[in-house]
Amino acid sequence: MNPISWVQALEGPALVAVICGLMFIEETGVPLPFAPGDLILALGGIAVAGGRVNPVLLVAAVAVSITVGALIGRAAAALLGWERLMRIAEPLRARGPLERAAGMLQRGGWRAVFTARLIPGLRVYTTQVAGVSRMPMRTFVGGLLPANAVYIGAFVGLGAAFGRPILALIHEAEHQLLITILLIAVVVAVFLLTRAPARRTLASLQAAGWTGPLKFSLDSVGVVLILACLGLNFAGHAIAVTFGLPLFLDSIGTVLAGVVAGPWVGGSVGFVSNLVSSNTIDPIAAPYGIVSFAVGFAAGLSRYLNWQKRASGWVALWLVCFAISAIVSTPLNFLSGGGKSGVGLGDSVYAALSNAHLPRTVAAFIGEAAVDLPDKLITVMVALLIAQGLPQRRTTTAPADLDLGEAFTFVIRSDRWVRKLLAGAVCLLFIWLVVPFLLLVGYIVEIARRVRSGARELPPWDHPWRNIKDGFKVLAALVIWTIPSGLLSIPAAIVDAAVSEGSRQALGGSVSAAAAIVAAVGSVWGLMVVLLEPAIISQYMDRGFLGALNVAAVIRRVRVNLALSIVVGALVVVLSTIGL
Repeated sequence: MNPISWVQALEGPALVAVICGLMFIEETGVPLPFAPGDLILALGGIAVAGGRVNPVLLVAAVAVSITVGALIGRAAAALLGWERLMRIAEPLRARGPLERAAGMLQRGGWRAVFTARLIPGLRVYTTQVAGVSRMPMRTFVGGLLPANAVYIGAFVGLGAAFGRPILALIHEAEHQLLITILLIAVVVAVFLLTRAPARRTLASLQAAGWTGPLKFSLDSVGVVLILACLGLNFAGHAIAVTFGLPLFLDSIGTVLAGVVAGPWVGGSVGFVSNLVSSNTIDPIAAPYGIVSFAVGFAAGLSRYLNWQKRASGWVALWLVCFAISAIVSTPLNFLSGGGKSGVGLGDSVYAALSNAHLPRTVAAFIGEAAVDLPDKLITVMVALLIAQGLPQRRTTTAPADLDLGEAFTFVIRSDRWVRKLLAGAVCLLFIWLVVPFLLLVGYIVEIARRVRSGARELPPWDHPWRNIKDGFKVLAALVIWTIPSGLLSIPAAIVDAAVSEGSRQALGGSVSAAAAIVAAVGSVWGLMVVLLEPAIISQYMDRGFLGALNVAAVIRRVRVNLALSIVVGALVVVLSTIGL
C-alpha cells in the first residue's frame, strides 16, 4: 500500500501519533523519501479540515516532535563531525545541500538558522550543520522555534485550505514518476542484457562480409522479384484495410527483399511501398516509410547471419522486426494520430490503458505492440517460406559498389567547398525566380558528370549559362515524363469539381470510383518517375535531351542493376525531402 494513502486513512490520536513519529524521525536526520515532512503536515491539515483530528493537539504535538527531533539530530551530527558526516552524505547526494547550509550559517546567528530552516531542502541539513559547527544551543534554539512555528502553520494551513486538490496532483505525480522510473529501469536492463549479444552479432556480421551501413555492394536482382515484393506489400495492406483486419500486412515483400537481396534493397523496397500506399489506399503511410526501411534493413542483415536457414533465426527475425516496428512507430503515431495506430485492436488497447491512467506513451506503445506482435509473426513466416521456395539466384552482371560515406564527405574535401555550397544555398533561397533553380539543377548535372569522369571534388561555378541550359533541358524532360500522371488525374478533378452532392450522385458511384482508381494510377506513375529520375538524368548526360525521353533506353538502364536503381531512387526521395 502507498504509505501516504495509509496515513491519509487514519484519524484522531492515531493520526497525530503517526505524523509526530514520522516528523521526529526525519528531523533526527533519517531520510524518508516515501513520506516527506511537507506532505505529512499537509495531510494533517486535510484531517483538520475534515474534522478528523483536534487542531490544537496536532499543532502542539508536532511542534514538540520537531523540536525534540532537531535537538537530537544536532547532537548526533556533533558526535559524527564534518568528515564522517560528509562520508555518509556522499552516497545520499547530500553534500551540496550541506555545504549550502554551512555557507548560510557562517554569515549569521539565530537569523541564519531561521532562514535556512525555511528554505526547501535545507531544513534538516541546517540542523546537522549546526551540530558539526558547534553552534551554541541558545543560538540554534532561537532560530529553530520561530522557524518551526512558521513551518507548521504554513503546511498545516495549506493542507486545510487546498489539501485535497494538491494531494490529487501529488498522487498523480507519484504515479507518473513511478512509471518513468520503471521505464528507465527496463531500458537499462534491456541495454545491459543485449550489449554482449549485440557485440557478438556485429562481429558475426563483419565476419560474414558486411562492411557497414554506408559501404555496400549491390547485386542485380530480377524485375519480377522487385515487382513481386512491392505487390505483396500493397496487396497485403489493401486486404487488411478493406476487411478491417487487426493487422498491417504491409511488410511481407519488404522482409522478402531484404532476405533475398540484402539490407539496402529490403529497406528501399519497404520505403517505396509506403510511398505507393500513401498515393493510393493509405494517405498517412508515407511517414511510416522509416519503419518499413528499418524492418527491411534488419531483414537484410539477417541474411548475413543465415537466420533464414534455422528455426531460431526465424524467431529472432520475428522479434527484431516486432521491436523495430513497435518502438519506431510509437512516436510516429503521436505525430499523425495522437497516439493511435489506425488499427482497431491497437486503438482499443490504447484507449483502455489511457482510461486506466497509464502514461500515454506507454499506452501507445502497448497498443502498437498488440498489433505488431502477430503482424510481424505472419510477415516473417510468409516471407521466409517464399524465400525458401525461390530458386538460387545467378548473378549475370558485376555488382555495384556504393560508398555513401564517400558521397557525403567528398564535398568537404573539395577546394573552396564553403563558397561553392553557399552559392548553391543562394540558388535554393531564390528558387522562386526560376533561373537560380535551373542553375542549381544544371550544377547538379555538372557534379554528376565530373564524378563519373573520376573527379573527386565539387566543380567551380564557372559555366553558369551551360548549367542553366542543362537545368532547363533536364527539368523539361522530367516534366514530359510526368505528363501521364497529370492526364490520369483529370477524371478525378472533374468529379471533384461537381459542387453539389446531387451532381456527385448523378455521376454515379462507379464513375467516381473509376476516376479515383485512374488518379491513383497517375499518382503511382508520378512516384515511379521520381524513382527513375537518376536513370533519366544519366541517359541525358549520355544521349542528350531526346535520349532522356527514350523510354526503352531508360528502362534498359534501370534493368542493368535494378537493385541499384531502387536504392538510389529511394535515396533521391529521402534526400530531396530533407533538403526541402
